Amino acid sequence: MLKSLLRVRFAALLAAFTGQSRKRGRQTKGKAVGYALLMLYCFCAFVFLFYSSFSQLAEAFFPAGLGWLYFAMFAIMAFALMFIGSVFTAKSQLFEAKDNELLLSMPVPPGMILLSRMAALLAMNFVLELVVALPVFAAWLQYGTVNGVGILAFIVIVLALPLFSLAVSCLFAWLVSLVTSHMRNTTAVTMVISVVFMLAYFLFCFRMNSYVTQLAANGAAIAGALGSAAPLVWLGRAAANGSLADLGLTLLWTLLPFALAYVLLNRSFIRIVTTRRGQIKVQYEKKAMRTSSQNAALYRRELARLTSSSGYMLNAGLGLVFELVLAVLAIVKRQELLAALTAIPDLREAAAPILLLACMMVSGMVFFTASSVSLEGKYYWIVRSMPVKSEKILQAKLNLSNSLSAGPALLMMLAAALALQLPAAETVLLLACQLLFVLLTANVGLVEDLRHCNLDWINETQAAKQGAGVLLSMLLNFGFVVAVGALYFFLLAELMPTAAFLGLMLALMAILYALTARWIKTRGAKRFETLR
Repeated sequence: MLKSLLRVRFAALLAAFTGQSRKRGRQTKGKAVGYALLMLYCFCAFVFLFYSSFSQLAEAFFPAGLGWLYFAMFAIMAFALMFIGSVFTAKSQLFEAKDNELLLSMPVPPGMILLSRMAALLAMNFVLELVVALPVFAAWLQYGTVNGVGILAFIVIVLALPLFSLAVSCLFAWLVSLVTSHMRNTTAVTMVISVVFMLAYFLFCFRMNSYVTQLAANGAAIAGALGSAAPLVWLGRAAANGSLADLGLTLLWTLLPFALAYVLLNRSFIRIVTTRRGQIKVQYEKKAMRTSSQNAALYRRELARLTSSSGYMLNAGLGLVFELVLAVLAIVKRQELLAALTAIPDLREAAAPILLLACMMVSGMVFFTASSVSLEGKYYWIVRSMPVKSEKILQAKLNLSNSLSAGPALLMMLAAALALQLPAAETVLLLACQLLFVLLTANVGLVEDLRHCNLDWINETQAAKQGAGVLLSMLLNFGFVVAVGALYFFLLAELMPTAAFLGLMLALMAILYALTARWIKTRGAKRFETLR
């Protein structure tokens, strides 16, 4: 029985990493291979990034006899990455999967259901850990002293550490579910927690180089500070010195929390899963009935769907937070930006195109429409049964995305343009280009979601974050920005002034917008009507 559950979980996980639907015939083998190769490329890119950091640490720590600190840093970095990567999905994977009630109605022990879901999360943690473990091992081979016992201890640590990270993330998700299970609207609470974690994570990544430099320069002082943290010392000595005693202690503090987490989750799994959220008694008040237009009703429906899912809001709208943060930074750091422009004469002439490309890159991270159709899921039949034309339903999804995305995108562009003291004419053209790009990305996201729609998901994270439409729209947006940048710097920079280039961009994006809008109204509407 457990074997069957694991087979289903890992099949869904594999489908997510290959961009396939669980239904047959939804994805060709060529597309699946291409998707998998793309994921492999991203994996290798992050491996190289971490190698550049840990090679600095290895070069500084091993000659100084601080090999244990090197592996302690690995444990901290790997745990942080695994925790951040799984804490956002643990809650939806464990307690909010749409097949929970179906499985509980079958003669399947709840403990097996829970264990199969934790196994899928554990597999994700292993993948995330390898992003750090592989460059750590490579830098160790290059700068440290390697022996067979140390390698064996390192492998055991790599296998055991995800269990500890999974225990912490699952317990955190368990606590959040317990707290929010009787709340009317849990989305706001989950969103605040998620945004705080994400901002902290990206701030760390942004300043990682400076942190690595400080770690390498102050290794002895850091070693003294961490000397009281016994688990980290045990783990570091187990790998660096090949100490079997320290390895045993490391296994103890990694396996026990996992066992504790499983016991606690197993005891409250049924209660949390079957709790009806939002069922709070309220006093009915008679009010006058109000009517609204069809378009307004569809817009409110899309807004309610968005605000009911923290995963959807976080994955699709995190770019909005970045835009607002960058707008504030542009105002606060305007003196530094002006100093950079004056220090590099050629940069002043290209300031407007560079600003446009940078803002487009950030705005391309907003994906409200890229999963809006897939997220209909099992409720798709309700949408289809409404006496509303398909093109109006699709337009409502576009209207929601545009209304939420336009403001932060324009604010970011305006703040940066004012900080750089660009001419008024260029500023107006930049704002027009930014607005049109926002509209275009919404269209592109909806087109790709219609072309690669997946209504057969288990939890919302699969549709909102791991769907093929999200990835393809992101790649198309990124590819468009790269192509425009290459076209400008290698060809058009010497041929036309900045204003002419911005006008050309407006015309190009207007054409692409018209083509995608036409596709949505015709072929897209027909495809929406025939989804299965």
